[in-house]
Amino acid sequence: MQTKQFSAITLCMNNLNTPRVRFAPSPTGRMHVGHMRAALPNALFAKRSNGAFILRFEDTDMERQVQDAEQAFLADMAWLNLTPDESIAQEGATGPYNTLARHERGDYKNAVQKLMDMGRAYECFTSPEELEVMRKLQRARNEPPRYDNRHRDLTEEQKETYRAEGRVPVIRFKLEDGEIRFNDLVRGEQIFLAENLGGDPVIVRSSGTPLFTLGGVVDDINMGITHVIRGEDHVVNTAQQVQIFQALDAELPTFAHLPMMLDKDGHKMSKRLGALKIEDLRQQGILPQAINSYMAGLGFSEAAPLAMDELANWFDLTKIGKAPVRFDEEQLTRINMHVIHDLSLEDVKPYLKDFLPEDALNRSRLEYFWNAARENIETLADLKDLYHMAFEEPAADASIPAEDKEYLTEALNTLPSGDFTPETWKEWTGVLKEKTGRKGKQLFMPLRKALTGQDHGPDMSNLLPVIGEEAARTRLSRCCS
Repeated sequence: MQTKQFSAITLCMNNLNTPRVRFAPSPTGRMHVGHMRAALPNALFAKRSNGAFILRFEDTDMERQVQDAEQAFLADMAWLNLTPDESIAQEGATGPYNTLARHERGDYKNAVQKLMDMGRAYECFTSPEELEVMRKLQRARNEPPRYDNRHRDLTEEQKETYRAEGRVPVIRFKLEDGEIRFNDLVRGEQIFLAENLGGDPVIVRSSGTPLFTLGGVVDDINMGITHVIRGEDHVVNTAQQVQIFQALDAELPTFAHLPMMLDKDGHKMSKRLGALKIEDLRQQGILPQAINSYMAGLGFSEAAPLAMDELANWFDLTKIGKAPVRFDEEQLTRINMHVIHDLSLEDVKPYLKDFLPEDALNRSRLEYFWNAARENIETLADLKDLYHMAFEEPAADASIPAEDKEYLTEALNTLPSGDFTPETWKEWTGVLKEKTGRKGKQLFMPLRKALTGQDHGPDMSNLLPVIGEEAARTRLSRCCS
């Protein structure tokens, strides 16, 4: 599909009437909760403001790229109800939606040329060995590591000498000393001194591909991004990028930097993210409503709504706390349990196929089963044992006392005929109470164990209609012999 090419120099982003936000992951693996921390606030902000949510891929890390990762991201986001308005699957006027395609089109080359023409970018031939020596000396002096801008003002003769040595330059952006200011919807006014930002940042690799520092700015300009919402680990990057926006004569977007997400013990999440993929949470039976509600509520003082529309209206970047937040899998599971308890069979049906046998969705008594099961599970993966209990004959219990066998014989003789309803259990046990004088656990527990093979589980009022008369008679008869 042909897409309109915008100038990386002249487009003023906030001229657009529609708020536009973006989520820009690298396709180096499956989507995980760290990605959710960036994607969800952007999607909710776009929904709340009737704006556009764009997904673009920063696919310049060729060594770490994973085959089909982009399609996997799209699938995970669709399952989470975070389908973007524009992406490689749904192109708009500001595509293409990955860095390499925009690189091939010349977007970054044009921007770099403008920066070099105005003296704001330059070729740097500093070798990796020289950089390492530089860092060692700085550490020895207890100084923070930084590039000392040594190649800012090379002559053409010096450049040719380096080229003759076989050195291939990177391109660095020349930071101008002084204050860098920008407003942040979460953190308030931010002020940095350019001379404290670690030296001039690399914006183009020696291979010619752009780094995020430049590529993100050029893409945001060309795509008309009005709000950049991301983690606070990007705050220093933002300070550098503010000068790049300004050098390219572009209006600054509005920034919002979300607090860092730690694990529940307060440690960095980086080592755990591989085990917290959206795909894995899905296979564990965690529902998208629970993930969205839990992730959106991190950093707020009140619980987030569960429904997506309500969540978008509730979500307010200006009310997020500034302290780091903690991701707690147990809390996510508890929220998932509450989601499950409120879902009707029709609501949950799209998710059941991954957890029940293939023919289960066609069972006539499935609604009774769901009503019985949903109060007793935390995740959909917990359904397997309950399904076996309801629809498959449990193992014989050899420990049934003689007096209970007599009681179960009476229960078999008084078992109603026909279709069972949620009232059948109460009516049946009422008759048995009158006939046997039993009550409480003595009345209910032998029936439960005979019918389900368990001494605990779903409410028998809902479970008995699932088991049905024929299976109930078979199970009781076996226990009476």
